[in-house]
Parts: sequence; C-alpha cells; structure tokens
Amino acid sequence: MKRINLYLSMLLLMVIAVGCSDEFDTPPMVVPTAKDKPNTTVAEFKEKYWQDVNNYIDTVKEDIVIHGFVTSSDASGNIYKSLYIQDETGGLAISVNGNSLYNTYRVGQEIVIPMKDLFIGKYNGQQQIGYPQWYAARSIWEATFLPLELFQSVVEINGLPDPSSIDTIPCTIDQLKTDAESLKKWQGQLVKFSDVKFEDADGTVTYAEATATTNRNIVDANGNTLVMRNSNYADFRSSILPMGTGDVVGLLSYYNTSATSLSGGTWQLYIRNPNDCIGFTTSTKGLMKDPYTVTEAIDAQNQDKNGWVFGYIVGAVAPEVTNVTSNQDIQWGAPTTLDNTIVIADDPAENDYTKCIVVPLPQGTPFRAEANLKDNEAAYKTGIYIKGDLDSYMGTSGITGNSGSREEYKMTIVTGGITELDEGFDSSLPETWANVLVSGDKKWYQTSFQDNGYAAMTGYKGTKPPFDAWLITPALDIKNAKSKILTFRTQVNGYGSTTSHFEVYVLNSLDPTTASKRVQLNPAIAVAPASGYSSWVESGDIDLSEFADGCYYIGFRFEAKQDANYATWCVDDVKFGLGPAAAPNCDDFITMNNGTPTATFGTYTSKNGWVATNCSLSMGGETDANPVFKYIGYKTDTQEYAMAVNMNGKTSAVGNIKSPTIQEGILDLTFNYGYSMTESNGIAFKVIVTGGGQTKTFEVVDTASRYTAYTFNQEVNISGPCTIEFQNLSPSQSNSNKDRYCIWNVHWTTIDANAPRRARRR
Repeated sequence: MKRINLYLSMLLLMVIAVGCSDEFDTPPMVVPTAKDKPNTTVAEFKEKYWQDVNNYIDTVKEDIVIHGFVTSSDASGNIYKSLYIQDETGGLAISVNGNSLYNTYRVGQEIVIPMKDLFIGKYNGQQQIGYPQWYAARSIWEATFLPLELFQSVVEINGLPDPSSIDTIPCTIDQLKTDAESLKKWQGQLVKFSDVKFEDADGTVTYAEATATTNRNIVDANGNTLVMRNSNYADFRSSILPMGTGDVVGLLSYYNTSATSLSGGTWQLYIRNPNDCIGFTTSTKGLMKDPYTVTEAIDAQNQDKNGWVFGYIVGAVAPEVTNVTSNQDIQWGAPTTLDNTIVIADDPAENDYTKCIVVPLPQGTPFRAEANLKDNEAAYKTGIYIKGDLDSYMGTSGITGNSGSREEYKMTIVTGGITELDEGFDSSLPETWANVLVSGDKKWYQTSFQDNGYAAMTGYKGTKPPFDAWLITPALDIKNAKSKILTFRTQVNGYGSTTSHFEVYVLNSLDPTTASKRVQLNPAIAVAPASGYSSWVESGDIDLSEFADGCYYIGFRFEAKQDANYATWCVDDVKFGLGPAAAPNCDDFITMNNGTPTATFGTYTSKNGWVATNCSLSMGGETDANPVFKYIGYKTDTQEYAMAVNMNGKTSAVGNIKSPTIQEGILDLTFNYGYSMTESNGIAFKVIVTGGGQTKTFEVVDTASRYTAYTFNQEVNISGPCTIEFQNLSPSQSNSNKDRYCIWNVHWTTIDANAPRRARRR
C-alpha cells in the first residue's frame, strides 16, 4: 500500500509541474527535398522516347531526370493505378501497380524521377512510364503497371503539395487530332473544355452504369464530341450526369488497338471527381420530361436559356407583320394565311399576344410541313413540344434556334401525312423515317444481300440490353389515301434467341412511349427456322380503314431482353396506298401452304391463283432433308429460298401445275426443274401454254442427275390472256409414288401488243 501511495504522489507532482508550464517546443516540420535535380522537360523526354506505334517499351539508358506536379487523384476510384504529372511543357502518365496513391502523391505535389534504367513505352496508344510486358497476340512488347515498390524506391518527393502550381490547359475538342505531334502534345495533360454539355444528360442518366465502365460524350457548340470515361467503381457512379452547359476539367488519354495506324484510336477524358464538372445544373427544367410552360419561357426570355417548351398552337403571325405589337398582329385560329410561323400559349383559347410565344418554322423542314396552320387546320389548339433558345422574335417573346428537324419538336397529333408509300431500302434508311431508340444501344440499319437492300435490326454486339428499337414510317394520310392497304415483307434468323420479338403498330406519335394511340397489328410475319435465315414472307393485305379519321405512323418494333444470342429481323418493300399491284411475271409458289414446305402430296393454291394438284412442296435450304434440298437454292435474284412444286408421277394421281390467267401474254418462258428422289427413268413432263386460240406444247425429257438444277428457256410468243400448265408424263407408269419432278422459278416476259415484233424480243 505504501508503495502504491508513493507512486500516486509522484504522478500527481508530475501533473502539477506540467500544468504550471504552458511553453512547449513545437517539433520542426520536415519538408521533403529531392536530392536529384531535373535536367530534362517532360516534352523533351516524351519526344526522345516516342515511337510511331501503339505498343512498345524502351529502357532509359541516359542520366535523365524529369519532374512534374501531380495532376491526378484516385481518391474517387475513377482513375485506376495511374499517376499523372505535368510540368510547364507537357503531361505524362505513369502506370503504377498500386491503389490509394493520392495518400502519398496529392494533387500539386512535385515529384522528381531519375529515369535511368526505368521504362517508357505505350499501351494501346497511350505513352506512359511503365514496366515491360509481352503482348503475345501481336508478338510485341508493351508498357504495363510499374511495380509499386520499384516506383517508390526511385521517385523523390520535393516540397509540400501546392495545387496552385498546376496549370489547367484550355482545350477545344477539335484540337484533339490523331497525328503524332498532337498525341505527344495532349496525352497526359490536365485540360479544360469550356461551354460543353453532356450528350446523354436528361435528369435520370448517371455518370456510369453499375456493371461496367461507361462512356458519356461531351459535346461542344459545333457538335464535336469527346468520350468521357467513368468507372463503375467511382464513388460518384450513381450521381446524375450534369445538365445544361458548363466546363469540364479532366486528364486526357488516348486508346488505340490498331496494329498499324496511330490515327485509328479515340481520345478519352477522365475526371478526378464531380467537382471537375463546373457550372452545370441538376435542374430538369427545360428537359422533355419537364418542359417550360409558355409563361415560364416568357419570363426566361433573353437570359441565355434554352430547352423544351410545351404549349398549344393558337395562331400565326398575320401577313405583312414584321414586329408583333398588338393582338391584331396575330391571326388567331385556323387555317392561317401564312405557313412560316406558329403562335403558342398555355391556354388553347388564348388571344392575348403578351401571353404567347412566336415560333418561326424553318422553310423546307418537317416542322413547317407538319405544324403550320395554313396546311394543317387540325393542329389548331393541339399541344406541341418545341426545343430551342428562349429569345425574342419579331419584337415579342419567341423560341429561336430550332432547325426544324423532328428531333426538335413533338406534336400531340399527326399531320402532314403522305397518301402513298413505296420503300425498298435499296441504299439507306430514308431521312423521312424515324429511327427511335427506347432502350438499348442498337438501332435499325440498312444492309443488303445479293443486291437486295432492306432494313434490319438485331441486338448482336449491343452492350445495353434490354433492346427496344423502332423503325417508324413517315406520317401516312390514311384519311385521304386512295387505298387503305399496307403491305411489307419480313425475314428472320433466330440465332437461338428466346427473347427477341418483332411487332408492328399504328401510332399517333413518333415517341412510342407517349403515344396516346398505339394499336398492334396482326400481319403474317416470318418464322425463325432451326438454322439460317427464313424465306421472305409477305405480310398480306393489312386494311387500315379503321384509322381513316386522320394521319398515323406505322412502327416496326424490335424488342429483346438480355439473351445469349439475338435474332436478326429484316423488313423490306413497305407499301401503302398503292392499290392492288399487278401480278409479277413469276410464280408465287412461296405463298402455297403459308410458305411451309411439305412432303405430303395434295392440292395447294397460291395467293395469285396457281393450283398444284397431286403435288408436294419442296424448298431450297442448307441441307438435304426432305422436303428441304440444297439444289433448289434461291428464288431468282434474291436471297429468299425458292419454293418448288414437286409433281407426282403416280398413274392414279398424276401431278399437275396450272397458272392463273396471264393477261399480257407470254413472249419467253423460263423455269428450273430437277428431282430429289431416286428416279430410274429420268425426267419426263409436258409444258402447255394456251391462249389466243393457240396451244403450244413443249416436252421435257431428260436423263437427268439427282440433286441437280436444270434450266428451261423457250420462246412462246402468245399474245393476250393465256395459261401455263405442267403435266407429269409418268414414264415409269407405276401406281406408286414415282417420277417426282420439281418445278420452280417460273418466269416469263410479256408482249407489248403495240410494239413492233423486233422490239418484243428481250
């Protein structure tokens, strides 16, 4: 006990002694000082070790010392295992196999690097200090991560961090060329892009998706774009992408996987944290989902604001008016005298010009064609969304800067429709069609096969399922069209997809998600075969008479959820309002039995009136598996597998094919023939052409080979209405299934009765 008391007494005396003194010696701050002195600038170093390839590594053998101030920070997680430095001449990336580098190498910290025996090279186009790695795919060396321990053993810290020592270099997107000099100048620099916006910003899109690093484009006033890379590991990943216009600061990188070209890559920008996005807004006002009212747009006039405005069309500027100063300067109602403006208001019954906005309609644009009240009386008092600058026009409140494209206005009714449509997509998707992406990152596109152009859509190579893509016709004036019939063709390759769907709709808006009328049609469409592409399938006549109260769009929709594979759907020959088409100068065997081949002998009738009796139906394909055979192949000049009519030679049920009446007569007749089964007596059938009081008969007798396609071509020269008939001659004279011959690709040229004989020959 005495020992404990003694200890406590001594401790108390020590506390009292300390408490009586308020003077301490502050330990001196140790400021790190680099022992090496820089002797080479960053720009000189990059130039000395630059190679015009995208992947290489080189060892520094000279006593080169560089320095720079740290411009990067991996604190947010957006920059991965990289350090960027910059001196007064340029920037340089350092690839380091370490995390949380910002704890030691803070923004503004000067570091000195003796480079002798270290490495510099490129990884996929980006020049950087790194470490050798063998790239087996191209049998070359490249730069990878420098071991952290090696980096720490060499790099020297000089002084304390001073962010003010960093210069952010002003840059414009169009300065980022891909020649060697531009790459050396801009790679690794901390730069600032002014007066730009984010292309995808809509008040809901985040910096990055949850599952992968995400590209978000920044766009300048001239439409130039630059990729900004955002990691899904960044702590700001789920923050809303800034909206409006502002400045973006970031570190420039370059990515190029080409084996030969420096210029085939992409400039990429990495921000350090959201504070690198300056002057933007998080407000949704002015977006399509949160448009300005007309009143709000009037209050925001001439304040450098822009966006979407919603209002009702109430009139147009009266003739000979250049400045709107009274209600008499507006022609209220419809139709109007002029088509070059509209006037919108919050109230569809408004007639006070001070509560309205004047909107110019650019000449020759869809906006003028569909929104003006001179030609579209039905648009009066209907709602409209308009995108533009909230600036005065004709001396009063206005919306300017709208180009007139469909992307910059949305009407709530459909106007300005066409009464006829005949689109074969021979070279491109027409500008008058809308290619609308509801979700995903794949749109409809034009392609061709065997000289046949068509529109197609697939989720293949898409990275953002689910996919919901629409190809939408121009507005169709169903009310005034002479014919209300819509037709088209489809083809599909299923590729084993279980989620891909194709649908067709009538819409009263180019935005399928907001259309107040969205009616699904029920056309005949292609069915995916077990492998490969199906044949082209006719939709049949789709009667749109129930929509004859006005104008509507037809939307072709491709939809698919995430899947191992995605189907490819094809659309061709979209026709409306043309009336019944003349029958083509060829058979339409493909329409027999709904386009399905069958080995069953019976009677089959085509859409145009061909009748096959005691026949089966075979089709071209990739394998020989009855009723599909390779030798039949495609229809003439198409990628569509041909349907062949297979005439039986059974004596009690002889095969016969007869055409409908061909009104224009026949000059020349051509078709293919062959056989699929083992036939010991070769081929023997008769062709009979009857018309105009004439009958011409041709016999085809051939010791042909199985699985071989033969061609028949003969001048017929019968004028006026006539028919073609094929009869099996049954050379085996057997009452079992024998002498089975296929006929397909029947074509003929017609006779112009007013032409001289010589001109009738092809």
